[in-house]
Amino acid sequence: MIRNLLITLLLLGLASGLSGQDRIITLNNDTINCRIRKVTRNDISFDVITSGITTSGNLRLAEIRSYSISTATGRSQDFKPVSGRTSGNLRLALNGGMGYIISSSEKAEESMAQLGITESNARAYYNDLKSGWYGGADAAWLFHRTYGAGVRYKFFNTVAATEGEIDLPGEYNIFFSEYRENIFVNYAGVLLFYRQPHSYYERFSLYGCISMGMAFYSNQMEFLSEYFLVTGEALGFDGGIGFEYEITPYISAGAEVSLFNAIIKEIDITNGVIDETQELDKENYENLSRAELSVGIRFYF
Repeated sequence: MIRNLLITLLLLGLASGLSGQDRIITLNNDTINCRIRKVTRNDISFDVITSGITTSGNLRLAEIRSYSISTATGRSQDFKPVSGRTSGNLRLALNGGMGYIISSSEKAEESMAQLGITESNARAYYNDLKSGWYGGADAAWLFHRTYGAGVRYKFFNTVAATEGEIDLPGEYNIFFSEYRENIFVNYAGVLLFYRQPHSYYERFSLYGCISMGMAFYSNQMEFLSEYFLVTGEALGFDGGIGFEYEITPYISAGAEVSLFNAIIKEIDITNGVIDETQELDKENYENLSRAELSVGIRFYF
């Protein structure tokens, strides 16, 4: 409150028609004509002279869009315009949205139909299984106002169920059963991050990121009144592009489009009594690749 009042008083003092002075432009696009006394990594100290009265002020760089020195001051030192966000910022991002598995389910639908599930139910089942909820978080240390490195975590969940008459090969009986899958995919990896503020309106910025780490797959299955747990892990890759809007120097809102890739080649299966490890044939690899659309909030410390 006191700082906002100080800025207001300084701006009102511009009515005296001061010229040939230094200039500070805040993130709110307020302009302060003044004499800059000192610039540090974190703030700027300055004086405003109004009707012969000198008023001293101080602003954090995080509150400033740019600043410059007028040659009319007679001083040779030149301050280049800088963004309010400098190097050494910790960026924490939280995202949530929808994910869609982009791998083909045609062979899986055919296999389900061969067991007795109708083709329409098999198609609807895998359409449901392909889409699910996604959440994520990443933390990056910005070595420069435009790039940094850190870690990324992602979580994806999808559920699907169908039922029908199951005709098992080699069996003389037909069973009516529900078939259900509840899939969880967790991912954790290292992150490279790049951010490019808008050339004119720096509250808007575009960013891109790439990540590599491990994906952990878990599938809780129900079939013929029995329960199975299928697990696996694989090397995963993730990349995304997005934009964000700066609400305050420390909080931004944004949206992101990303692609995730991981392929499970070996699985562990258990029903609680028997455990089995199985290497999958190439045509039966579990392709977890998906596209994601999310919105979220970012914090800068």
